[in-house]
Amino acid sequence: MLHKILKSMVPIAAMILASGCNGTINIGGSDGVPLSELDTTGKTPVEVVLAGPDDVVVARGDTFDISVSGDDAAIDELRFTLDDETLGIMRESDGLRSADGKATVRVTLPRVEKLVLAGSGTIEADMLDGDAEVTIAGSGTARTARVDAGTLNVTIAGSGTYHAAGRVDSLELKVAGSGKAEMDGLQVGNAEITIAGAGDAAFASDGTVEATIMGSGDVTVSGSARCTVNTMGSGTLTCKNGNAAGTADNAAPSPPEPPAAPEPPAAPEPPQAPQT
Repeated sequence: MLHKILKSMVPIAAMILASGCNGTINIGGSDGVPLSELDTTGKTPVEVVLAGPDDVVVARGDTFDISVSGDDAAIDELRFTLDDETLGIMRESDGLRSADGKATVRVTLPRVEKLVLAGSGTIEADMLDGDAEVTIAGSGTARTARVDAGTLNVTIAGSGTYHAAGRVDSLELKVAGSGKAEMDGLQVGNAEITIAGAGDAAFASDGTVEATIMGSGDVTVSGSARCTVNTMGSGTLTCKNGNAAGTADNAAPSPPEPPAAPEPPAAPEPPQAPQT
């Protein structure tokens, strides 16, 4: 089971991010440009990628727009990419250390479907639409005030946290590490959950929830969901008002069969009468 879980996490390692030979981060093979040089005449992005320690706030609006504020040194290091409906936000550095302080990037978009966060920064989006995806690698935090989607695919690798509310027909959640998916306000139709490590998740469902937990992670589901779980470790799936069933790969072995009682010794032969 561990092999399958780790294999499913391989795309996170790539994250469409790559390290340059000097230690800098690039997105989609590009080092990015200052905001003043970014060409925004192409397709309007539906995906936002943040690599670094800064804060990104995404709001719905009719026209694509970007503005920045915060520490001057951090703003000077900001770099942007825009390719194939993906907006990338990162820092330029010498590979040793970025500037102290943080910057806030405010993005206005008509529609957002995907959020990707690598590092310790934060992404806040007031909406997610369509077949939504959220990917977090590192210790950062992503928040979505309202999800209204057919499917939501959430992947967390590390200690990052995702907060969400709204509704989705189908949820697929993968957590590797100690990350948390705090989605108490999210109503889910059906869900498939995979946790490897100490990660936790919480959401609401009246449908079907299937969970695979390897480690000490806990999943809490409110509502009347029908839940099944396969565990290896101390992790739990708690369906507060629903029906739960599951198997534990680390269940205690059955006690051995008691040994059979020994056969009683044969009675001795009576002595023969002496011959005359």
